[in-house]
Amino acid sequence: MDNMELFEQGCFLPEWVTDDREETPETQAFTRQHKDLPTLLNELDEIKEKIQEIQARQWILARKIYFHDHNLAEQ
Repeated sequence: MDNMELFEQGCFLPEWVTDDREETPETQAFTRQHKDLPTLLNELDEIKEKIQEIQARQWILARKIYFHDHNLAEQ
């Protein structure tokens, strides 16, 4: 019997049971961690600062696009 026939009959080979996958960064990222409140607040502040930086960059980029589209940069 070949592996396909064994599979169709419900006879799984022993190596099919083992999980050879390595732990990837994606699976590590979702592990549950218990942190205290000050640590969580610090992380939240860091996230807020990153969002503000991104918004500032977005505004600057929007201004540059506006100047470029209206040929105001040449004047």
